[in-house]
Amino acid sequence: MELNMGYPIQLVGLKGQRVLLAGGGAVAAEKAVPLIHAGARVHLVAIEIGQEIEELLPDVWRFDQRPVDEGDVEGAKVVVAATDDSSVNRALVDTARSQGILAQAADDKPYCDFYSPAVIRRGPVMMTISTDGGSPLLAGQLRRLLEAAIPRSLTAVADLMVRLRSRGLKGLQKRGQLLRALFDPTITRLVDSGDTSAASERIEVLFNEEEELFEPGSVAIVGAGPGSRQLLTLRALDRIQRADLILHDALVEPEVLELALPGTQVVDVGHRASPHASDAEGVRRIPLRIPLMIEGAMAGKRVVRLHGGDPFVFGRGGEEVDALIEAGVTWEVVPGVSSILAAPAAAGTPLTQRDLARGFTVRTGHDTAGPTKGVLDPQEETVVVLMGLKSAPKVLQGLIKEGRSPDTPAIAVAKASREDEEVVVGNLSTLDKEIHAAGLRGPATLIVGEVARRALERIESLEENPTAAAIRVVAGIS
Repeated sequence: MELNMGYPIQLVGLKGQRVLLAGGGAVAAEKAVPLIHAGARVHLVAIEIGQEIEELLPDVWRFDQRPVDEGDVEGAKVVVAATDDSSVNRALVDTARSQGILAQAADDKPYCDFYSPAVIRRGPVMMTISTDGGSPLLAGQLRRLLEAAIPRSLTAVADLMVRLRSRGLKGLQKRGQLLRALFDPTITRLVDSGDTSAASERIEVLFNEEEELFEPGSVAIVGAGPGSRQLLTLRALDRIQRADLILHDALVEPEVLELALPGTQVVDVGHRASPHASDAEGVRRIPLRIPLMIEGAMAGKRVVRLHGGDPFVFGRGGEEVDALIEAGVTWEVVPGVSSILAAPAAAGTPLTQRDLARGFTVRTGHDTAGPTKGVLDPQEETVVVLMGLKSAPKVLQGLIKEGRSPDTPAIAVAKASREDEEVVVGNLSTLDKEIHAAGLRGPATLIVGEVARRALERIESLEENPTAAAIRVVAGIS
């Protein structure tokens, strides 16, 4: 396939070299800036100059206020023609080409031997945007958009990276340690506030401290929390970024997996129920994850078994630990934020509250035995049902049979902590209908009890004042 795209070359080797720049308008100013940054001796020739060029004159090597002449081309390393007269620009390019000099006529693609990309600079970091000469205005607009999005503190971060890297980093582990240090929340905050000295000291501490043990040939059973990577624990993040092999289930969000460092092997071992599969078939497939953990550890890898939520809450974490002990593999458990806590909190619903609920119980919607009588006073006990969306009719009716009033407040929280989180509000007799009306999809958590009565009011408050909440609750509220 024939490609007509230009090859993206960053201009180098121009330091101290004479570059002819013809033109005094805004376009010429755009061309002048990267040339000046490259250390070129910019020879500016123009009849009139605008404010943009005038501001750059102190950095220009030579300025001749006159019409450009083809004789100006001689001896130049590069020629940039940016006058308002296309015939003048083309003549300069033709002359330069005849002398083997790279040349460019602004906004005239056939007369460009190279393109001048829009440039964003943050210290030693340089980002360029090019449309292959097709639309300089678009490239400039994209640059402005990205400049607004990329913090200027990146300059300080990049400078720190260069300084530390110059000390020599041996091995992927040490380089990974440096990356984690640079994006430590404390360091980011210090850099953003302009305190680069304190940020540098903090990086030095993190870079030089002995890392927590996560030996090759061991397994970390890690809870990934309810979804958002902002709810990962610091230890969970550490293990993810030091893993050689990650085995994750279906509830782990892609944004969490993206935190793994390049080169990490990531394997999906999640069980996704088929409508035609029996529960027994699903259970038989689950142990297949265990050999992968053991084999990875035996091969000398740092293995992370990544669970959605907490690995010991209605998960297989306990079974996995037993298998690792039997195989003689070193292991640890890193707890995760469970949906038991995250889903009610996201909906502004406490599990316990003075005068409303003195305790709570947790059930799973996958329990085929159905609801059982709670040990607490049914009127003072909050019930949390994990994975309760499909079994909602059975669960809600079962609670009524246990003695709960049909008017007991009940809410469903789907995809808690995620960007597409949805909350449905109702009671024991109406919630199932509201779930279907909203088209709610899992994973979802049900919360039943008097503490849910003010859920709607609290959710509306969170939406009106998002800075007061760590989690934004969105649509699906009846």
